[in-house]
Amino acid sequence: MPIERMILFGSRADGTAKKDSDVDLIIVSPRFKLWDFFKRGAKMYDYWDVGYPADFLCYTPEEFNRLSKQITLVSEAIKKGIEL
Repeated sequence: MPIERMILFGSRADGTAKKDSDVDLIIVSPRFKLWDFFKRGAKMYDYWDVGYPADFLCYTPEEFNRLSKQITLVSEAIKKGIEL
C-alpha cells in the first residue's frame, strides 16, 4: 500500500504512555479512496499488526489536507505528533 504520510500521536508520541496504552496513528494513502471511510481503520488490521492495541485514522491525501487546515484531531496531531 502506498503511504504518503504516517503520524504517531497521543500518549505514545508525547511520552505519557502506560503499559496498556494504545497506538494512535494517522495514515494517509490514495488507496483509501477505494475503501469505505468507516471501515478503513478496521481494515488496516488486515495489513498491519503493530503489536499493541491501535487506533488507525485513515485518510486520503485530499481528506488529510482539508482536515489539517481546520481545528481537528488531525491538525493537533500535525503539531504535536511524530512523523514516521
